[in-house]
Amino acid sequence: MPRMPLSDNLNLLWSSLIVAELVKNGLDTFFISPGNRNAPLISALIHEERSVKKICVDERAAGYRALGHAKAAGRPGVLVCTSGTAPANYYPAVIEAFRDEIPLVILSADRPPELIGSDANQTIVQPDLYGRYCRDSLLIPCPSADYPLEALLARIDSLIARPVGPVHINCAFRDPLVPGIPDSRPIPDELLATAGRLYAREGAYTTYPSPGTLHTGLEDVEAILNRTARGLIVIGRLDGPRDAPALEELAKKLGWPVFCDIASSMKGRIPSDRQIFSLDHPEALRLVSAYAPETILQFGSGLVSKHYFASLLPHSEATVIQISPRAGLRDPAHRVNVRLSMPAFAFVEGLHLQENPSLDATACCLFLDSLETLYQALQRRIPEETLSFSRIASDLLGAVPDGEGLFLGNSLVIRAFDKFRSPFPRKISVISNRGVSGIEGNIATSVGFAEASRRRVTAVIGDISFLHDLNSLLLLAQSATPVVLIIINNGGGRIFERLPIRDFPEILEPYMTTPHGMTFDLLAAQFDLPYFRAATPDELRKAYESALDAERSAVLEVTLDPEEDLRTFQTFQNVRLP
Repeated sequence: MPRMPLSDNLNLLWSSLIVAELVKNGLDTFFISPGNRNAPLISALIHEERSVKKICVDERAAGYRALGHAKAAGRPGVLVCTSGTAPANYYPAVIEAFRDEIPLVILSADRPPELIGSDANQTIVQPDLYGRYCRDSLLIPCPSADYPLEALLARIDSLIARPVGPVHINCAFRDPLVPGIPDSRPIPDELLATAGRLYAREGAYTTYPSPGTLHTGLEDVEAILNRTARGLIVIGRLDGPRDAPALEELAKKLGWPVFCDIASSMKGRIPSDRQIFSLDHPEALRLVSAYAPETILQFGSGLVSKHYFASLLPHSEATVIQISPRAGLRDPAHRVNVRLSMPAFAFVEGLHLQENPSLDATACCLFLDSLETLYQALQRRIPEETLSFSRIASDLLGAVPDGEGLFLGNSLVIRAFDKFRSPFPRKISVISNRGVSGIEGNIATSVGFAEASRRRVTAVIGDISFLHDLNSLLLLAQSATPVVLIIINNGGGRIFERLPIRDFPEILEPYMTTPHGMTFDLLAAQFDLPYFRAATPDELRKAYESALDAERSAVLEVTLDPEEDLRTFQTFQNVRLP
C-alpha cells in the first residue's frame, strides 16, 4: 500500500481519495493530459501504485484512446484533464460513447466558483459541459474540511455504479495545487484520521450489486419461434463477450439464415453456408424479400447497411423481435413488435426451445443456395490484378491473424468489409466507432483497444480519417501492443461519388471529395514507424505480412485509383441472378 492519502493540503487529500475510490471500483486506467489546475489529481495518480497511467499529449486523442480501452476492457478508462477548453476536446468521444453506450469517465479540474464569469484566464462554465450527451455528472466543490469525506465517496460510487455511457466528474480547486505547500489552515487531525481510514478500506465505500437477469416475456417469444416456418436472425453490434458464443448456439438450434453485420464480430463464427453475406447489395435484398421471413430476431444495435431499416423492414410483414440491453428505441424503421431489454446471452439462456417442426427447410435451402450463387458471381467480378475496396476487404478478412483485432474506419472502409464474409471459421474482434460514425479519433481508438486487450490490432482507415488524426501517430509509435495501421489513400473523400451528390459536379469536386495530393511515408518516418506501400493485390499481401512480421506498430499505405475502384463498385452492384 503506498503512502496515502497525500496530506500536504486539502486538494491533495481529496484527490487521493477520489483516485483511490475510482480504483476500488475497478477503474484503474487513467488517460492523463497535462495541465496546472489538474496537478492535484496528477500528484495523487503518481503516488497511486494501483493505477495504470497513460500520458496523452492532447485531449481529443485521449478521449478516443479511452473509448478504445472501454471497448476492449468492458469498463471505463478515466480521462484526466485541466480546465478550460481541455475537457471540451473530449466532446466528440463523449458523443460517440453516449450513442453507443460505451462507459467513459471524465475527471476534469476546474477553477473555483468565484472565478467563473470573472474574465479569469482558462475559465469556462464546465458543469453540464456535455449536456444531454452525458449520462450523469457530479460537481465536486472546492475541498473543504466541513464537507464529509463519506459523502464525497458515496456520490462517486453512485455516479459510476451503472457502467453505461459517459459520466463527468468536475473538481474545482483553489490554490495551492502542488505538493509541499500547506493550506492557510492546518487540516484537522480528525479529518486526517478519517481520510486514512477511508483510504485503507477494502473495496468501494458503497457497492451496487448487479440486478438479476429478467426473463419476462420469453414464453410468448418461444411460442412465436416454435411456429415460425421461415425465420431470419440479424446480428448487429453486441454488448459483451458472452453474446457471441450464445448466438452461435442459437443459430445452430434454429437453423435459420443469419445476417452478421461486420461490427458484430460474428462473420467468422457462423458457418458461411448459413450466412446472408450482405444487406447492401440490390440482388441480395431482393432474395431476402422473396424469402419473406415470418419472424426476424434482431440482436445488438445498429447496422452498417441502411437498407435493412430503409428498404427491407418497411415492406416486410415479419414479426420483428429485438433483443438489446441498450436504452432508447434502437428502431429507425419503427418496426419492432417485441422488445426484450436484456443481453443476447441472457435471452438464449432463458429459452427452452425444442426442435422446430414448423421450419420450412426447403425454403431456407433454396434461399441460401441462391445467395451462394450470387456471392460466387460477385467474387468473380472483383479484379485480381487491380486494387479496389472490394479486393482489400475480401483479402484482409482472410489475412488478419485469428484472435486479433480489426478496427474499421467509417465511410467506404466499413461498408466494403460489410459486404463480405470470412473465408473460413475464425474469431476476430471487429472494432468500430459506429455510434455517430465520425471519421476522427480512429487511430487513438485502435491504440486504446490494443493496449487494453493486449491483442494486436489491424486498423484500416481512409486517407481523410488519417489526416484528421496525425497527432495520434505519437500514440501509435508508443503503444506497447502493436497496431498495424492500413491507410487506403484514394485521394480524398470518394464516398460522395456513390451518393446522389455525384450528379452535381460543381459541388462534388473539390468541396466534397477534398483531394489532397499527399502520400504519407515521411509522416511515418517522423515518428520512427516502419512504413510499407502497396499498389497491387500482390503487393498488399506481401506488405501486410511484412508489417505483421515487424512485431511493432507500423504504417501500410495502400494507393488506390478512385476511378478504377468506382468502376469495380458499379460492376459489383449491377450483378443479378438469371
